[in-house]
Amino acid sequence: MNNDKVFLIKGLIKEILENIHSKGYENLYIDGGKNIQNFLESDLIDEMIITTIPILLGEGTPLFAHLTNRLNFECISSSVEKGIAQSHYKRKRKI
Repeated sequence: MNNDKVFLIKGLIKEILENIHSKGYENLYIDGGKNIQNFLESDLIDEMIITTIPILLGEGTPLFAHLTNRLNFECISSSVEKGIAQSHYKRKRKI
């Protein structure tokens, strides 16, 4: 497994995850508003690092959309550097 490679995969979330996990990849970087919405709706995100850059674009796909079920996250750290805020959240699951 080569750790410094980035690749794109298309398909259904379940098939994508089976493919990726079969190659030994467990921690994934999910990007793009619609992709994140789909992974959240499928309850497949355990951690989020959200970076806020104070530039308003006025368009684009929102990061969050309607969810069928409520998902609870806890902010475990937050920082600001050069005017850019970054917050790290972990999923709080019911036991």
